[in-house]
Amino acid sequence: MIIGMQSMVEYYKLYLPKSKREIKIEVSGPRNKNNIVFDTMYFLDGQNAFHDSHAAFGRSIRATKKLSFAAKELNKRILGIAIYNSGSNLGRINEYTPFKIDNPAEKEWLLHDVKNCHNFCDDLIFTIIPFIEKHYNVSKDKNHRFIYGSSLAAITALYLGFKYDVFGYIGSFSTASFLFEEKLHNFLLDNKKNINVFLYIGKNEKSDDIYDDTLYLKSSKKLYNLFKNNNINTRLVIDVNGIHNEEYWDKHLLDFINFIYNNDIFYTY
Repeated sequence: MIIGMQSMVEYYKLYLPKSKREIKIEVSGPRNKNNIVFDTMYFLDGQNAFHDSHAAFGRSIRATKKLSFAAKELNKRILGIAIYNSGSNLGRINEYTPFKIDNPAEKEWLLHDVKNCHNFCDDLIFTIIPFIEKHYNVSKDKNHRFIYGSSLAAITALYLGFKYDVFGYIGSFSTASFLFEEKLHNFLLDNKKNINVFLYIGKNEKSDDIYDDTLYLKSSKKLYNLFKNNNINTRLVIDVNGIHNEEYWDKHLLDFINFIYNNDIFYTY
C-alpha cells in the first residue's frame, strides 16, 4: 500500500554549458519519498507537462496525474522531469531539430542550425541527467530511464534514444518525421540499439496548413514498419479521433506507461 502519494513539484534553473544558456526544470514526485528508488521520465517541451497554467497553449498533458496513477495502480514509482523549451518559435526549432529540414512550413525555419540541437542533446545527457541523479534517489539503469516528446520534440526524443545508450524507452507522440524523413530513417538504422519505442498518432492530425493532412499518419506508420522490420520492440497507438494537441497526448500517456511496464499496447483502426 502506498500512503501519502500527493505530488509536489520542485523547480530548478540549470546552466547548460554547451548551449550556453540557463534552462528551467520542474521535477514532479510524491511529497514523502520514503527512500524510494524512482524510475525517471524526462519530458521535452516541459512547460506543457504538469500545469495548464504554464502550458504554451493553456493545456498541459497533466502528467503528474499519470505518474500518480502508475504509483497507486501499478506500484511503479516514476519521477517526472520536465525540461522547458527555449520559448520562441525559432528557438524551439533550433533546440529540437537534429537534421536540416527538407520542407519547412515557414521561411524562418531555414535559419535553424542543427548544432543547437546537438548541443542541447549533449547538455541533457551530460548535465541535466547527472544533476537529477545526484539530487534524487533514482535508478541509473537505462531501462528505468524514459524520454517523452511530442511533434517536433518527438524527433528529439528519438534522436536522444538512438544516439546515446542512456534511455530504455522512448515515447514519440505525433512524430513530425516527414520534415526530414529519409535523414531520420537513415540515422535510426545507422544507430540501432536495444531500445523500446512507443508511437502515438491521431488519425486527424495536422499542424501547419501547407502540409498534407495525412502526413502525420503516413509517416508514423512508416516509422512503425521501420522499427518492426529491424527487430526494434515497438507499439503503435492510433486514435481515430486524435488531433494535434496536448489533450490527446494526455489521453495516451498512460498507454506509454503501460507499454513500459506491461509491453502489451497495440491499437489500430
